Amino acid sequence: MQFFETRIVWSIIVGLFIVFSVFWSFPEESEAVVKCPATKPHRPSTFDSHKQTLLRILHSEEFRNASAMKLQAAIRTRTEVYDDDPISVEDDFAYWSKFEKFEHLLRSTFPLFYNKTTLHKVNYHGLVYIWEGSDPSLKPLVLMAHQDTVPVSNITLSQWEHDPFSGDYDGEYVYGRGIADCKDQLIGLLEAAEELIINGFSPRRTVIYSFGFDEEVGGPRNKNAEWLEEKYGKDSMYAVLDEGGINLDTIQGVKMSVPGTAEKGYMDLKIILETPGGHSSIPPKHTSIGIIGEMIVELEKSEFPTYFTEQNPAFWEYVCVAEHSPDMDSSVKKSILRAAHDEKANEIARNYIDVELGKGFVVKSTRALDIISGGVKANALPEYVELTINVRIAMEETVETVVKRIITTIEPVVDKYNLGLAFDLDGHQELKPSKPAGNCLVKVVQAFPPAPLTPTRGNHWNIFSGTILHVYEVVAPDSRGLVVAPGIGSGNTDTKYYWNLTKHIYRYRPGLLPGVYSKEHGINEYIPMDSHLHLIVFYYEYILSVDETDD
Repeated sequence: MQFFETRIVWSIIVGLFIVFSVFWSFPEESEAVVKCPATKPHRPSTFDSHKQTLLRILHSEEFRNASAMKLQAAIRTRTEVYDDDPISVEDDFAYWSKFEKFEHLLRSTFPLFYNKTTLHKVNYHGLVYIWEGSDPSLKPLVLMAHQDTVPVSNITLSQWEHDPFSGDYDGEYVYGRGIADCKDQLIGLLEAAEELIINGFSPRRTVIYSFGFDEEVGGPRNKNAEWLEEKYGKDSMYAVLDEGGINLDTIQGVKMSVPGTAEKGYMDLKIILETPGGHSSIPPKHTSIGIIGEMIVELEKSEFPTYFTEQNPAFWEYVCVAEHSPDMDSSVKKSILRAAHDEKANEIARNYIDVELGKGFVVKSTRALDIISGGVKANALPEYVELTINVRIAMEETVETVVKRIITTIEPVVDKYNLGLAFDLDGHQELKPSKPAGNCLVKVVQAFPPAPLTPTRGNHWNIFSGTILHVYEVVAPDSRGLVVAPGIGSGNTDTKYYWNLTKHIYRYRPGLLPGVYSKEHGINEYIPMDSHLHLIVFYYEYILSVDETDD
């Protein structure tokens, strides 16, 4: 009897030990480890009746060749823009008339689309097409692209394997300036719309197509969003889709699609140094060019701090990578998954992304020293030197914190040479009084903060990310296991003007290659023709799915 009592006692002790072990360990695990947001494929309820159309888009040689010809025509209609373009269209109507030619091309290429939509020209060349839905209670969907492209330098023409404005097509690839950024997106949007019209689709939800004409120079002439806000009001749109994101890539062994659900902030800043002039035969020890050279050294030595927080959608991108990667070291995985609650793990995660992967631009602000000018003559001391810096601002920082850090970096050089110091951000402010030896001005030319975060929970995200998954199941069966995760836009698009219209903004261009692999903005820009067909299928499906849902 004593033997059985002893066994019972020991069973109770062991049981209590197990219960306490679970009690103490499970909360720690559940609180410390974050999970990759799960996404399921989403398809419209009418998919079966539209499937043959999608297969025709993907596999018909007739459709493929006709689509390629539309892309070629868009490339051959040149729409380059430059930083020093006339700021007002009224200043030079003839210069901006290239966009009239482009709109005429669209009108002749897409007659069905023009028949079903109403075109509003905003600031002469901004194109806003409204495809009116039958239910005015539903918020409109906005689909975006831009008409303009970056220029081609004449110096590089000999390095192009295909004339940049010929639109060469070899059956597999289409080549030319602007094909990847982003005339393929603009043409694909209209092709998807015409295929829907051919199939008898009539939207419940209004669909708006908004195409700017100076995105590549920051969009100062883009009034489309302002016009839409006037017409519909604030928070009046269901969602906005524009170019951007990573459409399909393998990251640390994980097949991923990473649409941008936020963008870093943007700032152009000048450091202006003015010093007394004089004859170069009697120079001071350091001219203003030498002094600003020291500032450049200090600026390039300095590093912005890194962040790995849930304020940045790249946090979730790397959580998804860590959760699914067959290649990532297990200790790094553990650190990334615990980074939200563990300071040491967060430091390891930041260091891994910044140093080991070389992707620091997604976890910190960055600065690029892009333009320097100064001096007018070989035998005259330079009296004026100007350095232009481009800054992309991390989600966790502000325009003000970045300016303060830059000033702090150059301040020792200012003090060393006994200079005055001021800065101009919404008004001139003197930090150190003017000095005979010279004066330094830090001037913010243009700036805007990081974009608001797009929610990645709920029906909007489920339909958008689920459509990506379903489309790749249809167009690329070998992409099974694809993970869709939110990401940060390192560049900036015209969506910065649309923040008032909706909190659901997605920066994403479907296809096979991320833009950087397509040499966008570079020599020999191209896209695989298959990518373009995938883009058409995505927008065809997404419009159908959004049309079925209520707000």
